[in-house]
Amino acid sequence: MTTKTKLVKRIFSSLLTAALAVPMTALTAHATGEAFFYPPKNPVMTDQQFEVSVTFSADAEIGSVQANIAYDDSVIEFVSSDNASGGGGVLTVNGFPDTPSSEVDLSFTFKGLSAGNANISLQSCQIYSPDSELIGSPTAYCVITVGSDKVETKTETETTTTTEKTTTTTTKTAPSNGIPDKGVLTALTVDNGELSPAFAYNVYNYTVNVDNSVTNVEIEGTTASPSDYIWYTGTSECQVGENVRTITVTDVDGNATTYTVTIIRAAGGDEQQTRTAQKKNSSDTSSAVSKNANVMDQYKKMLNTALAIVLIVLVIALVVIIIWIRGKIKGGKKDK
Repeated sequence: MTTKTKLVKRIFSSLLTAALAVPMTALTAHATGEAFFYPPKNPVMTDQQFEVSVTFSADAEIGSVQANIAYDDSVIEFVSSDNASGGGGVLTVNGFPDTPSSEVDLSFTFKGLSAGNANISLQSCQIYSPDSELIGSPTAYCVITVGSDKVETKTETETTTTTEKTTTTTTKTAPSNGIPDKGVLTALTVDNGELSPAFAYNVYNYTVNVDNSVTNVEIEGTTASPSDYIWYTGTSECQVGENVRTITVTDVDGNATTYTVTIIRAAGGDEQQTRTAQKKNSSDTSSAVSKNANVMDQYKKMLNTALAIVLIVLVIALVVIIIWIRGKIKGGKKDK
């Protein structure tokens, strides 16, 4: 066997090995990232400092995190963080794990400025691997409720024929239509779809069905008292299938009430799929089937891409062999 023949066979073997390795790489390299806010569990008052932490997680090792955090600087004020800089409503975040890990925890210190609700949202987030490959770009947000630390009082004077007595009592709002005056939601709205069942302060589980074209659903809750603290888990971004969001309301005494909203995004653009999902109310079985179908679709797309690459490599290998054969024929003619 000539040196030229060995070289061509070696090239062809290398190309074929690389082509066969492509499908495995395409099917396995699919890392994802998530982010969750963890605000304080107790209500926040004006002039009080409090901490908000964010956990970034992925199904692969994290090398770094870069993001922006937007907040309402008319209600809260940024104080400090080891991993952020800025102010005036926007922070620039750069975080790194202390040790090799698939999670990164960052904390930020704020201070209450005035009574009201302050949205804190994660924007332009990018989670990178140690090799600087993008793992994911998650979004997340929470709402900080800042209550006034002033207590309203009223004075009642009671006069008799012999003595005069003055007493001071705390003002308390009486329940309206049977709704408690603190620690619950009085309203809950979504910007896409409808709550099922209709909202009531003492109903804690809801379902929202949306079409496949809806990729983002915002949820807004209204508390019974301005001093109630409210925070959300989950992100406004909706994946196909079930997306679970929770809204927790905590009163000044530390009593918490949690509402759960399950947003079901249809698997396709067909309106019939949405109506079917509404009838079934997203049972566990239909949810599992929807998730499995979505995973299979992703694998099919990656496999099609991998097969196309294999065909290209094989065509290149075939061209190399043809060129070699033609060269061999020409060489034979010259020898004659």
